[in-house]
This record gives sequence, C-alpha cells and structure tokens, in this order.
Amino acid sequence: MPLFEPPALEYVSSAVVELGEVLDVGETLEGHRRVVPITGGSFTGPGLTGRIQAVGADWQRLLPDGTTLVEARYLVETTDGLVSITSTGVRSGPPEVLAALARGEHVERSRYEFRLTVTLSGAVERRLSAGILVASAERTPGTVRYDLYRLT
Repeated sequence: MPLFEPPALEYVSSAVVELGEVLDVGETLEGHRRVVPITGGSFTGPGLTGRIQAVGADWQRLLPDGTTLVEARYLVETTDGLVSITSTGVRSGPPEVLAALARGEHVERSRYEFRLTVTLSGAVERRLSAGILVASAERTPGTVRYDLYRLT
C-alpha cells in the first residue's frame, strides 16, 4: 500500500520541435550515435509559449534492439526572454516499428512509447524551473511533438 497520494499532472504546454536531417555518427564505444539538429518550432500553452530557436540538437544513442535514448538541448524565445530546455528520454517499441521511425517514416503513436523528462531554465516561472516536468511524445517525419506536464 502506498504511503502517499500519487502526484497529479498539470498541463504546461504543447511543443512542436522541427528537425533537420539526421547526422549518423555510426558505431562508437557508447553504441550507435546520431545527432538530429533542431531547426525551429514552437511551444503553446498556459505555462510556456514561444518560438524554438534554430540552435540545438538531439544527441541520440540507439540500442541494439532499436530503442532510442534521447538527450536534446535547445532554446525557446518567449516574450520574457530565453528559456533553455533539456529533454532526456526513451523511445521504445517493437523492433519493426523502431526501425521505421529510425528511417523517418510515420508510425501511429499507439505502436510505440516515447517519454521524456524536461528541465527548463531562464525566463520561466520558478514553479516550472524547480518542478519535475514530464512529457509524452510522438516522432513524425520532420518533427517531434509532445505535451509537457508538471508533477504536482
């Protein structure tokens, strides 16, 4: 039996992160590496609204089963200034689905899991920069889309 009530989720924003061409680094001592440039996009929502700047990238590691570990860093320009975003997470599912995603094909979101933890710093409310933020994401050709929530 749990000791505490589970946290609730507070909706923060929805993101559309525009991506450039995948740069395939290849096999390294840490596994297969890829870098995906972040070229633009937007955040829209009650907690964060702004334009994603064409600076940053997603530094990925592909595991032998096709699972992708992501670590993205980029900037959002808001009316209050710049917000630095770091998102880390995992995209997993059946090998054939992950292979299709790695090739840049569209796959129904229900066929795989893509979850992120996100940190914000800069021109953003303290409750968000000091909070625990999570996201459920989708990879589409040319973009990553996600809904961002704060655990309360």
